[in-house]
Amino acid sequence: MSTVTNDGVVDRSVDAMAIPSVSTRVADYPRIERMLATVHPAKYPLCVEKTRLVLESFRDTEGEPQILRRAKAFAHLLEHRTIFIQDDELIVGNPAAKPMGLEAGCLGPTWPRDELDTLRRTTFDIADEDVAKLAAVDDYWIGRGRTLAEQLGARYDDEVMWPFVQSGILLPAWRRKDEGRGFGSAEVAWGLGLGLTLIVVDFETAMTQGLRRLSADAAHALACLDPQADDFVERSAFPTAVMTSNRALIGIAQRFAVLATRMASTAPDHARKRELLEIAETCRRVPAEPPRTFREALQFFWFLWLAIATGTAAAGRFDQLMYPYYRRDRLAGRITDHEVVELLAALRIKTMQVNFLSGGAVQRDKWAGLARWNNWVIGGVTRDGRDATNPLSYLLLDAARICPTPHHTLTLRVHPGTPEPLLFKSLQLVRRGLGMPAFVGDRSYIEYLVAEGASLEDARDYALGGCLDAMIPGKSRTSAIGMFVVPLVLELTLNGGIDRATGRRIGLPLGDLASFRTYEELWIAFQRQLAHFMALTNQEHDILLAVQRDLFPDAVHSMLMTNGIAIGEDVLARTLPFENGSVLNPVGMINVADGLAALRKLVFEQKTVAPAVMQAALAADWQGYEGLRAECAAAPKYGNGDPYVDSIASDLYGFWAKTARSFTSVWGGRVKSSGISITSYGPGGAITGATPDGRLAGTTLADGAVSAAQGRDLRGPTALLRSALAIDQTPYQSLLFNLKFHPSALRSDADIGKVACLIRTYFDAGGKHVQFNVVDRATMLRAQAHPEQHRDLVVRVAGYSAYFVELTRKIQDEVMGRTEASWS
Repeated sequence: MSTVTNDGVVDRSVDAMAIPSVSTRVADYPRIERMLATVHPAKYPLCVEKTRLVLESFRDTEGEPQILRRAKAFAHLLEHRTIFIQDDELIVGNPAAKPMGLEAGCLGPTWPRDELDTLRRTTFDIADEDVAKLAAVDDYWIGRGRTLAEQLGARYDDEVMWPFVQSGILLPAWRRKDEGRGFGSAEVAWGLGLGLTLIVVDFETAMTQGLRRLSADAAHALACLDPQADDFVERSAFPTAVMTSNRALIGIAQRFAVLATRMASTAPDHARKRELLEIAETCRRVPAEPPRTFREALQFFWFLWLAIATGTAAAGRFDQLMYPYYRRDRLAGRITDHEVVELLAALRIKTMQVNFLSGGAVQRDKWAGLARWNNWVIGGVTRDGRDATNPLSYLLLDAARICPTPHHTLTLRVHPGTPEPLLFKSLQLVRRGLGMPAFVGDRSYIEYLVAEGASLEDARDYALGGCLDAMIPGKSRTSAIGMFVVPLVLELTLNGGIDRATGRRIGLPLGDLASFRTYEELWIAFQRQLAHFMALTNQEHDILLAVQRDLFPDAVHSMLMTNGIAIGEDVLARTLPFENGSVLNPVGMINVADGLAALRKLVFEQKTVAPAVMQAALAADWQGYEGLRAECAAAPKYGNGDPYVDSIASDLYGFWAKTARSFTSVWGGRVKSSGISITSYGPGGAITGATPDGRLAGTTLADGAVSAAQGRDLRGPTALLRSALAIDQTPYQSLLFNLKFHPSALRSDADIGKVACLIRTYFDAGGKHVQFNVVDRATMLRAQAHPEQHRDLVVRVAGYSAYFVELTRKIQDEVMGRTEASWS
């Protein structure tokens, strides 16, 4: 039995409550049907309110500790920001000053005018008077060493690090030391964030205690400090910032209570008046006090989530977090499953209001389609190893079915005891083409965490930060996860360390393709070159971590980490119990495996191609060498269960993981390995020349991490799984794997059963992740030609879903180019 008691004790054990059965017809949820019409506007407004209010506070707090400055800016924002409650809303808290808006970034320079004009020509809009306001804001930031880019650039030496960040091996290439990866950002939510950080906070502690209790703990910690101590000012900043932030969150909830009460007095009907009065009552209680009901728990969560959801924020194990409140309400007869699904769908609508846009054009291409990685995890096992499935695991899937938005994403943790009905319902949702849930294997994730030093109990309780990255709630975070373009390093290896784009030597002088007498010599040289650039990436990450620590302390995130208030340090200054702050993340590894296989076979084993000829063909982008390109394309390719090339992919991933663990970060602990790509395979391919796998210069790289290059897997899904399983996936924090099915392959329940068996087999054998696109090429071609007729078409891109029409043309083509698996 699971309960929430007055003293905050939570028992999350699951009893024998029946699998819920509710309607999933959108027509049976008219409120959600009306709200769905609002979440995908033709133009997203760019707002400047947050920028203005944060800057007002920053100007007044010069010289104070940074964590306190940021807490005061957060409080000033919440006290003065525009609030509104839209028709039909049951969960309140508008992320931006305008419906479906994005707030211009408040912690650095905004976009240059030409970039703003580019954005306005696409799906964003900003008033002319707001453009002028943004230009005035830039005067505070630019040229004063206050931005992340300026502080990073000042630390890059001219001899080694600066040429490296200019090369684009770590996407995107920098153009100027003061510009970074491109000026400009827009975000929503209320907080100021932790910089470039993926994290899963401890929501449970806040919800079982309430913010007033956490503030009391901070006040006690402050009272215990010696005011005469030399470090009093420094140490007192943290608890003071916690209290300031919590007062702000409680205060804005009270503002919503007042607004809801006022709106109730003029409500158009009795039903809406009753809803508004219930909203007012809820906001008067949460987040100051612990929630008592499921509705209060959702509202508490939303207020807290808005405080941390700058850029991306995970919800953790959401079915586990919310189950005690659900169960108590259901047993008391206070709520029906139909009402629960409506509330969960309303929460999906709210998360669709949280959008993110950052950097220059190339940086934005790294996460095309308004990418967000707000991950809600369901299923898995409990801390003591039992199946954790509960009724909310099913109802969250039902909510996604009646509210088929690309966000928030759902991910199902799968283990041998995962109930067949849960897996079946998940695949029924996949069949509808939403691209969710994604599926992750408990065996691989738990083994990874334990191997890296986590306790078995903590490992079983993992959630996902961002797309797929393993996190222990309250005990870990990832703050440095660059997109490393591995094919560029192969290019440097074949060209003697010379950068093709600039003619400068930026790699080690280890010879070139013509000088290698055997494949083994090439392999050794490539390993040395790769290790060299991995070391530079780790140095870049350490610089980033150090600068972020100074610029982006955050009281809300920090108080929600394990023993946060008691330790009294910002989370960016701590070494966490499971320290995964820095990871190394390869992009395009499969292209390299395919390329090395072609070189090995044609140049070194069959000797049918002279090294100099291969070099010339690559330099010419295959023009005049079409026959050789066809030979390279016909060489063994990963994704077909062929050990010849799969063993090379295995060696590559094994070398990467081993090399990454040889490094440490400024936070301590070994550097971890990750395998995500978002959409960086597009811009990564754009700066990579022709590769020996037969790929043309500038074209897209292989998506994901262990997916086959587009169109190269020809022997069906089981052969592709064999290739993926040739790689030891355990050492990786994440490893993205895309599969695409034609809708006809999932037409029947028997077809769903085949996919369920495929998933279980893959995870039983050590697979880490798999996700599915179920959409046919013809539909996507029609959407390209007539986007206005297909605005609601959703596809799975990487670790997220997106509206197809909001993707760049390059990424649309890439998704269409993935092989459509079938059972024939």
